[in-house]
Amino acid sequence: MRTSLPFLETLAHDARFGLRLLRRSPAFTITAVLTLALGIGANTAIWSVVSAVMIRPLPVEAPDELVSLRNAAGGGMFNTFAYPDYEDIRDAAKALDTAFSDLMAYRLVPVAVSHDGTSQRVWAYMVSGNYFTGLGLRPHVGRLLLPEDDLTPGAHPVAVLGHDSWQKRFGSRPDIVGLQIVVNGRAFTIVGVGPRGFSGTEVVAAPEIWFPAAMQQSLEPGTDLLAARDAPAFFVLARVADGVSRAQVQANLDSIGQGLAAEHPRENEGMRILLAEAGILGGGTFRTASIGFAALLMAVAALVLVLTCANLSNLLLARATERRGETAIRLALGASRGRLSRQLLTESTMLALAGGLLGMLPTLWPLSLSLQMKPPADFPIRLDVHWDYRVLAFGFGVTLSTGILFGLLPALRTTRADVAPTLVLGRAAGPSRTWISSTLIRAQVALSIVLLTGAGLMLRGLQQARTLDLGFDPDGAVEAGFDLRMQGYDAARGREMQKLLLERVRALPGVEAGLTDLVPPDLHFPSALVFVEGAPEERTASTPRALRGRASPGFLGAMGTRLVAGRDLSDDDVEGRDLVALVNQTFARRFWPAGDPIGKRFSLGDPTSPRMTVVGVVEDAKYNSLDAGSPPFVYGSLWQSYSGPAGLVARGELPDLVGAVRREIATLDPHLPVNAAPLAERLAVTLLPARVATTVLGAFALLGLALAAVGIYGVIAHAVTLRTKELGIRMALGAHRREVLALVLVKGMKPALAGALVGLPLALLATRLMRRFLYGLSPADPATYAATFGL
Repeated sequence: MRTSLPFLETLAHDARFGLRLLRRSPAFTITAVLTLALGIGANTAIWSVVSAVMIRPLPVEAPDELVSLRNAAGGGMFNTFAYPDYEDIRDAAKALDTAFSDLMAYRLVPVAVSHDGTSQRVWAYMVSGNYFTGLGLRPHVGRLLLPEDDLTPGAHPVAVLGHDSWQKRFGSRPDIVGLQIVVNGRAFTIVGVGPRGFSGTEVVAAPEIWFPAAMQQSLEPGTDLLAARDAPAFFVLARVADGVSRAQVQANLDSIGQGLAAEHPRENEGMRILLAEAGILGGGTFRTASIGFAALLMAVAALVLVLTCANLSNLLLARATERRGETAIRLALGASRGRLSRQLLTESTMLALAGGLLGMLPTLWPLSLSLQMKPPADFPIRLDVHWDYRVLAFGFGVTLSTGILFGLLPALRTTRADVAPTLVLGRAAGPSRTWISSTLIRAQVALSIVLLTGAGLMLRGLQQARTLDLGFDPDGAVEAGFDLRMQGYDAARGREMQKLLLERVRALPGVEAGLTDLVPPDLHFPSALVFVEGAPEERTASTPRALRGRASPGFLGAMGTRLVAGRDLSDDDVEGRDLVALVNQTFARRFWPAGDPIGKRFSLGDPTSPRMTVVGVVEDAKYNSLDAGSPPFVYGSLWQSYSGPAGLVARGELPDLVGAVRREIATLDPHLPVNAAPLAERLAVTLLPARVATTVLGAFALLGLALAAVGIYGVIAHAVTLRTKELGIRMALGAHRREVLALVLVKGMKPALAGALVGLPLALLATRLMRRFLYGLSPADPATYAATFGL
């Protein structure tokens, strides 16, 4: 064998030789390639989603310069800013002239768009005038929004369509510029179409239209968010100036935040402005949760890849035993162990490349198809999963790493064989490879136990969620969400419309109904400071808070929420009378642990705010999410504090209650956009992350189990092959068939049982990280572990 060949020529020779060998063993090759395709394909699919959400930059100019600003004192999931605070931060940054080249604000809002006799509820961006110029974007048609569109509140009713919306809703009309549409009852002029491929600065949200922030009161009638410093509602995006480090930017933001806290202590107490990555809803709690979820998926995919490598290592070890004669001859003829190891690694890498190609090619189209399925949520969720160099690089890297990882152990093991005993006796001297195979099987079974336990707990957690005490009964109830501001209703007309609607729905046979501003569970319930009459009234960092909502009479009955003490809200609780409130049990225990809360008084938000009198106590409920506890909660009267956005909840046994509610609303206002659905679908939205995690974990767990089963089969089959003569002699000497079968089964069960015993404590440790998805189920649930061990 020539050893002076150049490296590439030697590599080509090894590849040709390996290809011939693989062609001679089609069963082995097909099994290995398919196994690798499953493992590599699973990892590439998960990475495609992670790349689309977390890594791929926004389709704007110089995306690496963009950062999101977080209001650490803003509360909520999204750490947003009040618009006056955004303006102050922007002006202060300009005065410093060292941190940012631009600051942009935006807010996502639902609006009613009417055109050609139809009215639809769509989601839109409400943006500062420098939004498009700050992002460096150019229009596809017409022009984009300009700073002068955002100077005077209400003065420029203009809009820019998203490219997809232009195609879908307007048929790519070439004369779209200048077309008028009616938004929330007011005429707006379309001035342009956004660039192709740009759907905003949130990678998971794809609203259809952009408006200047100066039109806020037209888009959200009855509010004035542009002047309200106590309403943090805008995301803030910034472009870092050239040559400025993140540390310098943070120092400037610290100074600005301290100034705002000192200037407006009531609204901005403890304000701290933090930097975050752009693109995931302000970089706040939502992004943190997304990163954790992505890390979980990648960890599961990595476990499957390790299982794949262990399985292929076992297959190659078995195959290497069959080739021990060939290896001994090549060593005897002078081939170095390094040269033979390289040949074997070349073969394993070729298998990995074939498996990687097969695994990556079909990865994206079914994944993209599944991501296009609309979840049960009134929000434009879209993930753009497609090939790019990041996905290709990851897939190629995983493929090469896998080829080396599963090929290294067999290569080292095979080339350690002593030449003489192998040539003379026909077998390799030294310890058997069985212990290596058994160790790999133990690892496979242990990791499969972890995956199966995780999937089983998630499935049991979803079952547990259906039995939770929600504090309301979703079965038999429907909700219909609408926003009267979209059709230009003022408070007087809006309240009249709401009361008339309740009368009509309650007139349906056997139906009870009520209204609320937010239907639980909902992440958007606002919180407020609580000042109990007779207690200290100064605002401190320890002042307690409570969630708050508004409801009409009849809401408790429609929701199936139990009144524990006192009375319900009534039609007599109207403006001009003393403010009344229903509080939940947690609120009552927190503020009056030893007394009767009925008749007690408190203020929300500020000690000088009007006092509210407790008239009733209701049972605790799940207000934000199903995995959270029940915080203190207050329901005020909707007749005393009007809300244009409202949700009607109706309960009854009509065959088509959703359709009946829709018809009643359409009778009163046929142009009012309504989202009506069974109340149980709201729970489906809350459970969506857990369902996705359960599906992924379940699929990967079954894949891991299949790989472990194949590995166990390979070990037993190889052991039987090696012991064929021994087993024949045993049977010839009188051993019964059952005894031989038991001998073989014990050989396979020993590593499986050992792996299970190792995997159970590992699963107990790993599944503690999934506690928030289990909805009260213990991570050490005995039924799940028993089923997993048995399987």
